[in-house]
Amino acid sequence: NVNFYKPTIMNNKPFFSIITVCFNSATTIERTIKSILNQNFLDYEYIIVDGGSSDTTIDIIKEYEPLFQGRLKWKSESDKGIYDAMNKGILRSEGTIIGIVNSDDWLEADTLQTVWEENRYCEHSNRTIIAGEILFHYSSGSTQLYPTTQKIYETKSRNFEMGLNHPATFVPRFVYDTIGLFDVNFKLKADADFILRCYENRVPVHFIPKVLSNMSDGGASNNRSKKELTDTVLKYKKHIKSKPLYYIYCIKSYVNWYVKGLVPMCFVRYYRNVHNRKK
Repeated sequence: NVNFYKPTIMNNKPFFSIITVCFNSATTIERTIKSILNQNFLDYEYIIVDGGSSDTTIDIIKEYEPLFQGRLKWKSESDKGIYDAMNKGILRSEGTIIGIVNSDDWLEADTLQTVWEENRYCEHSNRTIIAGEILFHYSSGSTQLYPTTQKIYETKSRNFEMGLNHPATFVPRFVYDTIGLFDVNFKLKADADFILRCYENRVPVHFIPKVLSNMSDGGASNNRSKKELTDTVLKYKKHIKSKPLYYIYCIKSYVNWYVKGLVPMCFVRYYRNVHNRKK
């Protein structure tokens, strides 16, 4: 396990680096950009990594760039997928705490202020992940709260599932430097793999029972696909050391994936809501 308790070296870099990756996101990215621009905490840099959009995404970015008064940096170039783009953003960033806000997500106006205040009270402030809640917005107009607690995190991690709400998770640079960046072999679940690595290496996590980020329906990770199943099996292969247990989880994932294709989405939402309220 990694030692997360080294002395902190102070510098004059921004406190936050907020990263947005996008590709042909003209219909949603303005809302994302505005949510960063409207933050009431200003010690941040904003990095947009575009994958070579052919729509008006770049025009929207250029329109808002002057309003950030030098805090916005962006680049448009081809990449090897969303996690490669996230890694590029992290490598270009200079902040102490890094947050990733996808181009169809948006932050609450006081999110950075809240995270900064909570971070100050952490014993190992520059080594501790800050994790909050997200509000998921379905295309029908309904919403669903995804809470976050120590119990949920530990229970899901022990079952090799995503234990934190990644859009509402703020990670110290030290963690990326030590644990590593996102594994680009994954197409949809590199964030789950990263959080599992944090759990396995006992990275401290501070939980905030408050909505920090909003997520909209329609993202790639929200849809049933063979990529999802492939990533799930790869995740088990990386994190499950026992072969019998690995095969049990693989069989379970195949069954769940098949059933998910048969059950109407309204029933899935109802189950998730009931399941989350119990926690």
